[in-house]
Amino acid sequence: MSMIVGLHFHSIPLEMQQNFLCSACHCLLIEPKVITCGHRYCSLCLKKIIENDPLTMCIVDKCGQTITNDEVYTDFGIENDLKRLTDVTCPNKSNGCAWLGNYITYKEHLQVCTFQRIQCEFCAIHFTNRLSYEQHYQLCPKVLISCPLKKYGCDTQIRRESLEDHVVSSSVEHLKILAEMFSSVQNQSMPIYSQPLSIHSFPTSISENGIIQSLKNELIQQNQIMEQLRLEEKSLQSKLLKRERDLTRVSIELQLLKGELCQLRKEFEVSKSSVHNDGTYLWRIDNIQQLFRNAKNSSQPLFIVSPSFYTSKYGYRLSLKLYLNGDKTTQDKYLSLYVTMMRGEYDSLLDWPFKYPITLCLYDRSAQKDHVVHTITPDLDSESFKQPKMDANKSGGIPEFCPLWRIFNKEFGYVQQDTMYIKAFVDFNIYPAKIWPQWTKLQSQGLPNNVEHMKLKELLDIKK
Repeated sequence: MSMIVGLHFHSIPLEMQQNFLCSACHCLLIEPKVITCGHRYCSLCLKKIIENDPLTMCIVDKCGQTITNDEVYTDFGIENDLKRLTDVTCPNKSNGCAWLGNYITYKEHLQVCTFQRIQCEFCAIHFTNRLSYEQHYQLCPKVLISCPLKKYGCDTQIRRESLEDHVVSSSVEHLKILAEMFSSVQNQSMPIYSQPLSIHSFPTSISENGIIQSLKNELIQQNQIMEQLRLEEKSLQSKLLKRERDLTRVSIELQLLKGELCQLRKEFEVSKSSVHNDGTYLWRIDNIQQLFRNAKNSSQPLFIVSPSFYTSKYGYRLSLKLYLNGDKTTQDKYLSLYVTMMRGEYDSLLDWPFKYPITLCLYDRSAQKDHVVHTITPDLDSESFKQPKMDANKSGGIPEFCPLWRIFNKEFGYVQQDTMYIKAFVDFNIYPAKIWPQWTKLQSQGLPNNVEHMKLKELLDIKK
């Protein structure tokens, strides 16, 4: 009576577990075979070992027992014990397989487990389940097989794909082997008969016809395998050719899509900027506290730059530059704000130098609405406002834009929820300075820019 009935596999002592593992693949035995030294192998593992080297020895360290087909036995005792095992996990668990079951379903699972990583040791093709691998192994053209005349004396091992060439190239040696065998059989049989024997007088088991028929059968079987291999190779070549064509088509489509994607990105960047194509841009700045700490701890003045924006769809391209802890001469005292002229796509169509005033507004979101507003009037002789020759000109702006003590003062709302808002307004109408206090009040009304301009003109008419 077995001692392991009903036991979970992983509850069995480690020493006992070793009895159920293959000496070659180190997984649970499948169709267990035992050799005279007592070591066990899966049927398929042992078959591969013997086929690779008919005089091979047991691969267990320090064993050295020669393995021959005549001394390989089915281990029915271990097979019966294996059938009683439960709580068996898949050997491909480390590859992601979560299967758990008993030994009977374990064998079935291994045939279809898609988490396996099996590589044919002869042709290096990879498989994801054992069934596909075993079917391939029976037909693999690179597998070493014995000559069909092995049992008659030809010990040559050749790759399956070269069998036909071996039979043709070794025909003389094969005839010699058969002749020697016939001669030996005839000499042993002579005393029994009173007259010389013909080849047809041998018993069926040793007659020429029996031997030749056996040879023919094996050759026919090998030819069938070769034909099947040729058909598979032809099918594989056809599939590879189709895959190659598919890959070429996909590669061409991919290149076209890349081109379209680049164009779309370009158009997207332009469209992002073109949202502000009426000469205004609202910059939202997040993580103000962290940005300010970075600027405060930096040995050099540290700045952040806004995304670039266009004054119109085909207009001037600008960006804003902000020093949260001040620039050079104003460090630790003021917030500094600058405007940078950027090289744009349509610069050659525009008038230079850039001559339009730019009003900058730092929003106060408290009830006071005490927005900080300054206007930059371009210096037409400054390089900052001439047509950019590089990606960007030197920035121009207001170093003392706002005292730092006001920025984080709780009486004001320049920084709320760790964000800050700055608006840039390009004044193409050249409004007089007296209008900007009124413009500041309009910023809290959420008016469209065209309505905002109408309001400013109305206010100018009233003031006149």
